[in-house]
Amino acid sequence: MNEGDLQCHCRPRSGPFVVALLYNNNGMATWCWEAAHALYELGERVILVASTGVALPGKPAVEVITIDVTEKPQSQQARIARAIKTGRRHLSPGPDGVLVQIHVSLANRGIQPSAYILNQSSLADRSIPCPQVIAAWAYPVSILSYLRKIPLLASGKSMETLTHTALEWVGWWRRDWRGYRTADRVLPVSKALRTNLQRRSVASDLAYPGTYVSSVPDRKSGGHRLLMAAVELGEPRKRIKWMLDAMKEVRLPQGTVLQLVGESDDSIRRAAAHIHCPVELLGRVRRQELQEIMQQSHIFCFGSLLDDWGYVLVEAMANGLLPVAPAISPFDEIVGDVGPCYRPKSKDDFTRALCLAISSSAEGMGRKAWERAQELFSRQAFGRSILESVARIP
Repeated sequence: MNEGDLQCHCRPRSGPFVVALLYNNNGMATWCWEAAHALYELGERVILVASTGVALPGKPAVEVITIDVTEKPQSQQARIARAIKTGRRHLSPGPDGVLVQIHVSLANRGIQPSAYILNQSSLADRSIPCPQVIAAWAYPVSILSYLRKIPLLASGKSMETLTHTALEWVGWWRRDWRGYRTADRVLPVSKALRTNLQRRSVASDLAYPGTYVSSVPDRKSGGHRLLMAAVELGEPRKRIKWMLDAMKEVRLPQGTVLQLVGESDDSIRRAAAHIHCPVELLGRVRRQELQEIMQQSHIFCFGSLLDDWGYVLVEAMANGLLPVAPAISPFDEIVGDVGPCYRPKSKDDFTRALCLAISSSAEGMGRKAWERAQELFSRQAFGRSILESVARIP
């Protein structure tokens, strides 16, 4: 079968759900992994599509099909020609063609999907006449809100990088809106985003991205174990250093230990040296190892202002940690009333929230965080949300 032979031979709800595309190791990849396993644990047949060569976050319980969707290297061109090509690619609102590749590859295997569950707006493609549900991440959905992210994403970088980032985000705004209007249903990750979309007449259903929720951990008594985590601790967008700098003047109670999970650089090590408690630099670990570390921690400190969904924050709550997070969407919606939130640009307010968390009953509040995760952010809740949305497709 080739792209010219594309027709949908799938009968509604007759074939498997196809979840796509797991092509890297960020939160959107985690969304694919968890969506596939959430549906599987509810008894559905599921196929997870991953890009060739990507490392899976664990041992899959579902069928995984790998497809090579990597871009071919650009030929040697003049710098201006490459820049024009890049700009056109960024600004193009059309589908990226990846779903066509996926659909052809599945058809060649005799697989007829009942619906595609997609983690990215650029995947939605009406040339594939099968039901398509896409996740919606960015809040708010106005062009102005996308533009406001540009200086945060390109802070301190060159004019070329700033221009590149600006084109990319204007392009993403266009692709997101094409995807919202193209897909059969849209799954916003927060109530605020759902309201934003429904006001613009987008058919959308709230689906909190879920995760595996452990049994309530039996923690060792004595002291408080604080935890911060990111793939790259020095990544400015994660604001680990910002939190460490805020803690320099804080006298933490005896027995407090701060654990840092992720790759550290000199700036992180220097900042950690000024904290008034033991600091453990644990390096980069696999997801399962991070879960095990969480099982022995008490308070999770979250600093990012740019994540569209805080998967690591949800996982911390699912492991019974008391969260401390910025008072902005979606983090305030994730935390609810179980942990203190702080004004996002105030170091004083961050340390106030941290001290409040330490002085509270971390064990008791951690149990409440776990109960909130169990109710709202479990795989079961996530899977039910997806199924209910698919059922609403005409």
